[in-house]
Amino acid sequence: MLFAIQLRYERPAEAIKQQLEAHKNWLIRYIQTGKILFAGPLPQNDGGFLLAHGAAESEIENMIAEDPFVAHQLVSFTILGCEPAIRAAAFPAHWAAAAKAV
Repeated sequence: MLFAIQLRYERPAEAIKQQLEAHKNWLIRYIQTGKILFAGPLPQNDGGFLLAHGAAESEIENMIAEDPFVAHQLVSFTILGCEPAIRAAAFPAHWAAAAKAV
C-alpha cells in the first residue's frame, strides 16, 4: 500500500529547528530502505508531506513514531492509505504492483 502522510507543526519554529537535522536523518534512513518515497515541506510552511510504502498502516505508524518531530511532540500527523488501482507506466511497479500501468 501507499500512504500519504501529512505532518502539521504544533510547536514554535524554534523548537522545530532544534530537531530538524535529526528529522532529516530519520527521513534519509527510511528513504534508503524504500519505505519513504519522497518528503518535503508544505508551501504554507506549517508542516510537511511524505509518501510512504508499507504492508499495513501499523508499519507506517511504527516508522513515524521514530521521527524526532513525533518523539518530541512537535507535530501531529494524518495518514491516508491507498491501494493503487491505476498508475503511470513510469511509476515503479514494485510500489503499486496490482495497479494497471497506462
